[in-house]
Amino acid sequence: MIARGIELTNNFYLGLHKELLELFSQHNSIELKTLTVFQLYGFGNYDEEAANLKSFITEKTGKWINGKYLYNKKREIDAGHKTKVKIRRDYLTILITAAGYKGYNDYLQNSTYISADVREVEQAILEGSVQNENVLYYVGYYVEDRQYYIKSKFTIYQMKSASWEILYWEKDKEPTIYSYFGKCVPTGGSALSFYFNKEDSSLNKECFVNLFYGNNMNNKPLLLGAYCGFGRSNNPVIGKIIFEEVVNAEAQNEKVRTDEINPIFHHHLYSQRLEVDGILPHKDSDLSVSINRLEIINFLIGSYRGYYLDRNQYLIHITFHVINELGEIKLKINNTNFEGIGRLNKTENYLISEFNEKNQTSYSQFSLQVQPLEKDLFVSHMLVYTGGSVINGKGLLWKVNEKNSKGIPLTNEFYINKSDIDPQKVEKIEQYL
Repeated sequence: MIARGIELTNNFYLGLHKELLELFSQHNSIELKTLTVFQLYGFGNYDEEAANLKSFITEKTGKWINGKYLYNKKREIDAGHKTKVKIRRDYLTILITAAGYKGYNDYLQNSTYISADVREVEQAILEGSVQNENVLYYVGYYVEDRQYYIKSKFTIYQMKSASWEILYWEKDKEPTIYSYFGKCVPTGGSALSFYFNKEDSSLNKECFVNLFYGNNMNNKPLLLGAYCGFGRSNNPVIGKIIFEEVVNAEAQNEKVRTDEINPIFHHHLYSQRLEVDGILPHKDSDLSVSINRLEIINFLIGSYRGYYLDRNQYLIHITFHVINELGEIKLKINNTNFEGIGRLNKTENYLISEFNEKNQTSYSQFSLQVQPLEKDLFVSHMLVYTGGSVINGKGLLWKVNEKNSKGIPLTNEFYINKSDIDPQKVEKIEQYL
């Protein structure tokens, strides 16, 4: 075996080539001598709608193949300089499948187009290669458009090359398979990068995959990575991907075709894909959901202090800061701190905060109504997870001058009695909460 493919004897390949041509001729009821080289193999100046070997192979296998590649391999053998020919592994599988066989061994044992001598030589090559071959088999997972759980076959050969076959179940019984073949490039001592060029892609598109494996590739049942390429609508996409190792090609084929969805993988990958819009903006403001965003954010910039009233009529202290015109936000409820970005909703009446609790993922939400209830008095809505508690409901916030904020002093107390704060504040709380 070699980095990008497999070595075959010339006679083995010629037998397979002849069998495919005869099957193609019979299938289309056409004489090969009536076709130009371009039309026969399907490249250059040819009629895509008319019969050609490339389309025939795609029809039989559901996989795209480069017609000029097949033509060049035939010419390479005809030149007579070598007794063996190198062919891409994925292409060999496609050609054998198109000829009606289950795999390499099935073809080797049952094809009538290769002689007993060729069969013996190929068997010896196979047995010698298998002992030394270093092939890693994975099933890949990613989520497309937040709903489609996509499975794929990712195979690494001798840490030098890789094939990636992505399955889309657009038909009832058989998937459409998009394939890539590319090279592996080590990145430091703990990661690998894979480059798939468009010439070796059934979609005629380039793609990159970066994988992290830590200190030892061979002892990792799961690999985490990211992909960068083009979606089916031809828009640039990036996203996270998981590769799960399997023992061999048979296990890989079986697992990738099941309808099983791993809920842990799905949860990890959900929303972890970005796709660039197909419509470009004419100016920077076209990228904004809100036309008046900058004006509104500048109005809201400042510090806020206030309270949430729980069902037992105790107050919980809140501090909120809109830091700058970028919409950067800080929120503190008791001793739990959040940081993030505030975005205006489409109707421009709420600043909706998206933030994470420091050092961990948070699903908390906090929004501030843009229109004040009174001068410097604002209402907020929240669903905040703080420690083991959930704070869900409305809060009342006063916009304050940090240098003169005696009305609502900072406190580390979890619960505050109404009797402990300014009576005027209590009056507003009872009025609005």
